[in-house]
Amino acid sequence: MKTRVTAIIVARQGGEHLARTLDALSKQTRRPDIVLAVDNSSKNNAAAQLQAFGASQVLTGGGRLSFGEALDVAARAFPAVSGPDEFLWFLAQDSAPEPTALAELVGALEVSPSVAVVGPKQMDWERPDYIREYGLTLAQGGRTISLVVDELDQAQHDLVSDVMGVGANGMLVRQQVWEELAGFDHHLRVVDDALDFCVRARLAGHRVSVVPTARVLNAGDGVIGPVGTDSYRARKKRARQYRSAELYRRLVYSNGGALFWHWLGLLPSAVLRSMGQLLAKRPGAVSGEFRAALSAAFSGGSVGRARKLLKSTRVASWGSLASLRVTRADVRRRESLAREAIQLRVHGEKKPLHFFSSGGAWVTLILAFLSVGGFSTLVGANAIAGGALLPLGTSVSELWSQALWGWREGAFSVVGPADGFAGVVAVLGTLTFWQPSFSLVMLWFLAMPLAGLGAWLLAARLTQRSGIRAFIGLGYGLSPALLGALTEGRPAAVIAHILLPFLFFAGIRAARSWSASATTALLFAAIVACAPSLTPALLVMWIGTLLLTGRYVPRFLAIPIPALALVAPIVIIQVFGLNLFGLAADPGPAVDSAVAPHWQLALGFPTEGLGGWPQAAGFLPWANPVASVWVAILVGVLVALAFVGLFSQYPIRAQLAVLVMVLGIVTAVFASGLFVSFNGGEPVAVWPGNGLSLAWLGLMVAAGTGASILRRFSFYPAVAGIAAVTLLALPALAASSLGNSKVVPGNGQTLPAYVVAQAAIDPQVGTLVLTPQPDGGLGAVLVRGTGMTLEATSTFVTTGAGFAPEEKILADTVSNLASVSGNDSTEELTSLGVAFVVLTPSLAEVGEKVSPQAQNMSARVKATLDANAGVEIVGKTDAGLLWRFPGYDAASIVPLQSAMPLEPWRIMFASVQALVIILTLLLAIPTGAVMPDARPKRYLPGLIESDDELANIDPLAGDQDVENN
Repeated sequence: MKTRVTAIIVARQGGEHLARTLDALSKQTRRPDIVLAVDNSSKNNAAAQLQAFGASQVLTGGGRLSFGEALDVAARAFPAVSGPDEFLWFLAQDSAPEPTALAELVGALEVSPSVAVVGPKQMDWERPDYIREYGLTLAQGGRTISLVVDELDQAQHDLVSDVMGVGANGMLVRQQVWEELAGFDHHLRVVDDALDFCVRARLAGHRVSVVPTARVLNAGDGVIGPVGTDSYRARKKRARQYRSAELYRRLVYSNGGALFWHWLGLLPSAVLRSMGQLLAKRPGAVSGEFRAALSAAFSGGSVGRARKLLKSTRVASWGSLASLRVTRADVRRRESLAREAIQLRVHGEKKPLHFFSSGGAWVTLILAFLSVGGFSTLVGANAIAGGALLPLGTSVSELWSQALWGWREGAFSVVGPADGFAGVVAVLGTLTFWQPSFSLVMLWFLAMPLAGLGAWLLAARLTQRSGIRAFIGLGYGLSPALLGALTEGRPAAVIAHILLPFLFFAGIRAARSWSASATTALLFAAIVACAPSLTPALLVMWIGTLLLTGRYVPRFLAIPIPALALVAPIVIIQVFGLNLFGLAADPGPAVDSAVAPHWQLALGFPTEGLGGWPQAAGFLPWANPVASVWVAILVGVLVALAFVGLFSQYPIRAQLAVLVMVLGIVTAVFASGLFVSFNGGEPVAVWPGNGLSLAWLGLMVAAGTGASILRRFSFYPAVAGIAAVTLLALPALAASSLGNSKVVPGNGQTLPAYVVAQAAIDPQVGTLVLTPQPDGGLGAVLVRGTGMTLEATSTFVTTGAGFAPEEKILADTVSNLASVSGNDSTEELTSLGVAFVVLTPSLAEVGEKVSPQAQNMSARVKATLDANAGVEIVGKTDAGLLWRFPGYDAASIVPLQSAMPLEPWRIMFASVQALVIILTLLLAIPTGAVMPDARPKRYLPGLIESDDELANIDPLAGDQDVENN
């Protein structure tokens, strides 16, 4: 019988693509017998071209039909089926067949009666030598796999014949089979419609083949299959469409017993896969997972109709398709090759960091050596004390419980939110879980090398020159702000200083990687938690980044979200308490220090004394002026290099670094004049060193840029800069050995051992800690259990926002205890649950200056308590003088644990915080996957050195051709 071919062309718009397709159709060596056309454009703007071509009939679709529905519109005009040699050929506006395509396809069907569907090689429209698609199959889990994607056609796949399915573009199908299977499933509107049809054809006892000699060009206009553009939005949409189709087919293909369980698992599966999408750095696909699950779960009667049709036509078993599926091993291999190709296309060939040969290891080792030498008095300590240092809780569970809303130790136990810093401390203590307080010792020894390492890595992002990298790393590791925080005992400031260069290191790459973006967000949150005063400066830089980022704004837009989640409870409390400036308070105990005047802040020193240089020059006449001039000269070397950087070959890098430096200095100046915390009755200024850490980082990057102006001789100004920062740091490095540091080895306790032993038996035992104030006042803290811990402190208390109603009772009690003529305080001590009273030693007793008023108050309180018959003196301890109150009655105290806050809104706060941090952490975990929407590898003019510059680097000058990508 004579073969009859009916070609069906579906067009969504007229134009060049349709004209090329019609021209190619007219040049076929075997012309179709009938040409039916469906104008599926909204304004019927393709009809004129189709009629001019001479289509047998032009039908209209209104612009809302899927390809399968458009074929059904044409079905009304199909000639009657008279035998197995009636064929249907499917084309779209962007399907340009080569002259012999139809002849080859018809020949394949004529010689193989068992074959019902054949498909051509689908070639790229712009690159006709590249295969766009050639055969479809299913993975073990039901995912659609294209057998060949974007490969140069070298006849390497021409031996392939039988496949599970072929694409609809250029598909030739027996009309009898098409009507038997009722065409494409209308629920599969975009993807998998042809694959599903081929699967049903195979289950109906037919074969599906590909014809390597038949070639059809495909532009990916989206008439057949999804739109082929490479934009981020298009990729997200395609991923959702394929997932929706996969879940729908799973429900249709499953046996009756498994259908309910497949349906029930749609949403749980979406949750698990969303976690996987975050791990794979595809956050944009998360919403698609849920939309796909909901689409499949509530597909109306489509699943039932499809299952009924499949059952009525199926004659073969599912096992007959097993050999046509791809194995899991093959899927993994394909994915690995795809990731590799994307990596090369996006970033180019990765260049090693050369951490050892480029000086990174030496910078870290030198700073580690200086750190051990500078803090040799702490070697062997299991805990440290002094300044704002307090021991950590004795267990990891205790650390993490304090990171939630709960009881806060202070002037009196009150219920309040935890600072974000409590979470950072919990992470730090977990690292040395066997003895959490030991983590602070490790922090003190590792602070300088870690800060230097972070700065070196940041420099590696910006420059290829090992000398400049070493200069920036050593300069930041020896920063006066860091050394000041270490000698003053400020752990929050130390952590913030360490994290700042890592923030910029990750932030530079955030535009190219979701992992780097999430890492930046976590570092941003940690820095805000440790140094709240830096928040305005960080937000200014974040807004500037948003304005300059362009199309990658979404990756930067969410960076502050984890920080907001972390500090939201304390922010809400302070805002509703009309204590906005309290948000800038330093976390941890409020500890005062001699804030440097503004001109010293401008030189980078957070505390008065220029880092110890006046003491070091004490043997010289006019020691203070000489030391000031010397320090100004050393800092002037760095400032001069930074100024030169503004006129270097990388001016943008220097300009941005100078802007960061100015932001940091402004932050430090404002912080030094902001008194929002209280130590007893004394107001305490915000630590200006956090702003100076930011300023010093900007100064070092700008100075490193200035050093590069000599190109191959940049090693020499870098050495001059290293000498300047090293000389600046010498007195501060010697402070601990000379006894000028507040940080000393500790025993991990803030209360006398006698009290700690009693607290081990009765955790509710109260200790009244009295501290003479410089103005002659008396500070009082009521502590429960074994004493104050670092994670239990809160700015909720230190800023005065967390006073309990019992505060007046406590004040009256302390007043009576400290006065010879005071009233009997036995009843108050009993009601407050006080068992011990500790008078901390005056500052004069620990080698520091003390005011006469504080000395007088200390002597007065000691004499009063000794004469008080209601308390018994125990003696002198490491924590101060200790008295015991015999009237303590544990039964009269309401256990705090029974009153722990469990209101739903508090649980909701904690849940949201945990969810945001966990999701960000999942996104931050590197998996090696590369996002195909990452921008191509390029250098930012004036910020990162170009490849051309590498040719001018002299290896003999210590410069290496390396970059961390």
